[in-house]
Amino acid sequence: MKLEEKVRHDVARLLAMVCTDATDPDSYEFVLAKLTRMAILGTKPVGCEPRKYDVPATVPETPAVGNVSTTTDNSHSEDKERWIAP
Repeated sequence: MKLEEKVRHDVARLLAMVCTDATDPDSYEFVLAKLTRMAILGTKPVGCEPRKYDVPATVPETPAVGNVSTTTDNSHSEDKERWIAP
């Protein structure tokens, strides 16, 4: 089985969990194709893209081994907190 067929099969299986008999077949095929492509290419949905004010203006330098900065330690937690409770 080719990669695209396998991914399409997996996406179809997941869509079957949320779709009903009343689901429009054209919409189902459209979403199936888009999600399959996103999964293969690794494309993030629009809602996953960081907002302008979430992106730091400058990227902090990576600390040397053994020299851990508290600002880089907390940045991941702060990002998660902003995502959970904007």
